[in-house]
Amino acid sequence: MNKKKLTIIIISVVIFLALIFSTVLIFVNKNKEVKVENIDALKIKEEYESLNNKKSNSGKTYPKVTLSENNKFKYKSAKEIVNILKSGTGLIYLGFPKCPWCRNAINVLNYVDVNEIMYLDMTNQRDEYSIKDGALTKTKDGTKEYYEILEILDDILDTYEVSDDAGNKLSANEKRIYVPLVIGVKDGKIVGYHKDTVTLSDNQSSYDLLTKKQQSELKKIYDDIITKVNDDFCDIENKDHGC
Repeated sequence: MNKKKLTIIIISVVIFLALIFSTVLIFVNKNKEVKVENIDALKIKEEYESLNNKKSNSGKTYPKVTLSENNKFKYKSAKEIVNILKSGTGLIYLGFPKCPWCRNAINVLNYVDVNEIMYLDMTNQRDEYSIKDGALTKTKDGTKEYYEILEILDDILDTYEVSDDAGNKLSANEKRIYVPLVIGVKDGKIVGYHKDTVTLSDNQSSYDLLTKKQQSELKKIYDDIITKVNDDFCDIENKDHGC
């Protein structure tokens, strides 16, 4: 074999090995990207599913949650949620793992056709009150961003009330973000929202899984919110100027 042919063979082998190396490198990088993208999804899955078959402080078993590993939930900070409510677009879910209603809600949200669901864990966001000597007393302050969210959502929220042992309700003279709360936002405007889940049957508690019929009912509500977020529409007040 002459030197020229040997050189050609060596060059060909080097090129072949370089192509294999490049292909492997691209594959590894893509897998890394997928893993990074799935960090939120996997962590949220773990947080909710870790309570399956566990009992609450009241002795009731938490509703089972089953989330896919590639679910579309993404953590957002309270500050990010404030900014989204002011000028952003998308679907927001406010809740926390130990809330039985939230567990039923997230099971259904998992199947909603949307690219991303922005999730704020409300566990340590809200303020708290208790009744002492017949009067309502604040026992914990909410975060700065929580009060900003309260102000933004004022029109859709209920009054914060605390019941005493006799069932009498005292008002905290402020609104409350009761969860689960799902909000559709488009360009900083709330186009749809849903509180709680659906009406429960007489023998059903918040710790019971929703029936398939109830899940379908709730999914339709969430689907309607997504439709409003995604819809393009003309502002009728400016219709003379076109869309």
